[in-house]
Amino acid sequence: MVLFTWIQKPAFFNTVLAPLQPSFFADFLRFHLPDVLWFLSAILFFRFLWFDKIKVQTIYIFCFYGIAIAIEITQLSANIPGTFDWFDLLYMGIGALIEGLLYKLFWQRFFKYDLSGKYGA
Repeated sequence: MVLFTWIQKPAFFNTVLAPLQPSFFADFLRFHLPDVLWFLSAILFFRFLWFDKIKVQTIYIFCFYGIAIAIEITQLSANIPGTFDWFDLLYMGIGALIEGLLYKLFWQRFFKYDLSGKYGA
């Protein structure tokens, strides 16, 4: 949304390629899933970037949580483009919880990292 305040939106963005009937699932796909996906992509990027530095990784991920919450809350102001929605915060939290659980389950369970820098099962 910020991008299109500076650059004019192309006309083909107004056409809907696959119309969805109004429903909870359609609203989730259109309005909340993009937020969850960018949120998860940033978390996974931080996990990749600091692959072997778990403490640094955790600090950056928690800082990103704070930034994402702040961005959503600042949308309450008329100066910031976008609409504040509690469901965005809820779904981003659910996405972060699921990602964290999967990380704990698969990464820390199957790969143990010792201080020598070697990975072992």
